[in-house]
Amino acid sequence: MKQKRDEFEALNGPGTGPLVMARTDALKPNGFEDAVKRCLAFREAEVDISFLEAPETVDEMREYCRRVPGPKFANTLEFGATRILPPKELKEMGYTLAAYPLTMLSASIKAMQMSLELIKSGRPTDELILSFADTKDVVGFTGYAAEEDRYKV
Repeated sequence: MKQKRDEFEALNGPGTGPLVMARTDALKPNGFEDAVKRCLAFREAEVDISFLEAPETVDEMREYCRRVPGPKFANTLEFGATRILPPKELKEMGYTLAAYPLTMLSASIKAMQMSLELIKSGRPTDELILSFADTKDVVGFTGYAAEEDRYKV
């Protein structure tokens, strides 16, 4: 893994190599010990981040972090096997990176449903939405406009 990354960076510059995350789903079918062995093998292969999918208890999460060196990824899903913990607690355990994908998706859907209900009932949506200027900043439109101005003929 390191050799491939070094070759890539030699061609493209330092810090440009791919970030490699290795995931194991072995916990459920094979048990905790096998899953940890796989994560340790990932580290020996010099992957950047190990990912033990779906630890079922906080103790398993802690033990994984204690036994497997290097950066670790936590995937937290409402209604999933892994308990959702705040980022600070995950960091204290030894996780380096965490995702809350269902939280973001579900919150977005709920906000859209609330907005549609307000529109349907004829009520204003002002309190639910960002200003147009803030929306443009968040999606990068302001930066696009500056780039456009830079390249105008």
